[in-house]
This record gives sequence, structure tokens and C-alpha cells, in this order.
Amino acid sequence: MNVIASDAVKGRMLKIKFGELVSKTGGLEAAASFCRVGKSTLARYASNVQADAECFAPIDVVRDLEALAGEPVVTATLCAMADGVFVSVPNTPVTTGDVLGMMAALSGEFNDTTRVVCAGLADGNFCAVDAAKLERELDDVIRVAVGMRALARSIHGGDR
Repeated sequence: MNVIASDAVKGRMLKIKFGELVSKTGGLEAAASFCRVGKSTLARYASNVQADAECFAPIDVVRDLEALAGEPVVTATLCAMADGVFVSVPNTPVTTGDVLGMMAALSGEFNDTTRVVCAGLADGNFCAVDAAKLERELDDVIRVAVGMRALARSIHGGDR
């Protein structure tokens, strides 16, 4: 696929995800009451008709609606388009007493990951099903590691 076609596909995907975000907030009317633009403008941001092809939601509108939805629908898509993944950082206060519990959780996740790799290699063919299981396990490792990172930052007082 050439760059122009790829950009068009990415644009459509962003519009689809923005439409999903608006739906998760309760629809156009609810979304419009929570951000700085009206219903017709929000509809254009989600529209895949040619006339609206270059009309995308500003980042502050996405931020406000994702906060309302409680889910980073568009942000996660942008991360994927940048060959990354979105992982939320916990906002709950943590204490130093949580360190051992989080270490145990991380150790358990690494054990689970090792088990999945060994099971996948047992038949001599690490296949797509094995890779999908591994990806799910690694997502768990990442979530626990990010929680530990948040704990470390809260202890030393660093920014998120």
C-alpha cells in the first residue's frame, strides 16, 4: 500500500474510532454538552464522507471525551498507529507497603509468561495461537510494571 492510501486508511480508522468514542459518551448530544464543539461538528469529525475527509477532532476534544468515556479509544489507536501500545498509569495512591505485593505480582506474571513460552515450544512449533497467548501474558506484565513505575514515582515525587 502506498503512503497516500495508507494515510487515507489511517484517517478513516481515526474517524471510526472517534465515532465509537462519541457513542461511548452517550451520543452526539451528550458529547456536545461535555466539550467545546457542537453536535454537527462532532458528527463531521466522525464522518467518512469525502467532504469531511480532512476534518478531524482537535486533541482537546478527544481528551475531554475520553475522560467522559473513561477509555482512551482514540489515543490507543494513535499509539497503535505509531507502532506503540497505550498503557494507563494508575492514579490511585500507593504506599511503600505495596512494593512487596507488586514484586510478587510481577514475579507471577513473569512465571506465567515463561509457562506460555514453554508450552508453545513443547511441540516444536511456536504458532500464531501461542503468540496470541504470549501477547496477552506480556500485556499483563506491562500493566504490573507500569503500576510499579507509578509506585516508584509516587515515592520519589516525580511527575507522571
